[in-house]
Amino acid sequence: MRVIRKAVAAVIFFLSIGLFAARDKTPAELQPAGAKEMKSLVRKDLLQLKLQEAAPPKRNIFAPRPAAGRPGDTGQRIGPVPPLNAGADNPEGEEQAVEAPPIMSVNLRYIGFISSPHRLVALIIFEGRAIAVSEGDVVGEGIRIGRVTREQVEVLLPDSSTRTFSLEGE
Repeated sequence: MRVIRKAVAAVIFFLSIGLFAARDKTPAELQPAGAKEMKSLVRKDLLQLKLQEAAPPKRNIFAPRPAAGRPGDTGQRIGPVPPLNAGADNPEGEEQAVEAPPIMSVNLRYIGFISSPHRLVALIIFEGRAIAVSEGDVVGEGIRIGRVTREQVEVLLPDSSTRTFSLEGE
């Protein structure tokens, strides 16, 4: 039993020496002399990370905005909201021109519906795309479908207003 233990310890010792010696050599040096040189599977040129500066954001993706440059755009932009006490600082009673906030335009057409026992699916054309939607679906940036009936589709806009679109005639 002692002889076997000594033999196993000697084998482990020689193998560990061989591993340490092989660790310092390159893969080309470890190959036999007659072996064909193999290319590495690792592309080291792709591992070099090039740090680049990120460009500043072009817009705030969380802020609602009107459909600028889209079909059906009225060209109106959301301006500053007049203060609540606009008449308080005008003691003479002169009338001030208060601009109404612009209405967001939505390019949507209600062209049909699909009725099933469980729900009603509206067929709409939104910004040139034909879409099948039901209540609660989001079709655009902050634009959500409210109620769907056989006659009308209610759309909830990002500014918390609602618009209804009637079914187009035949």
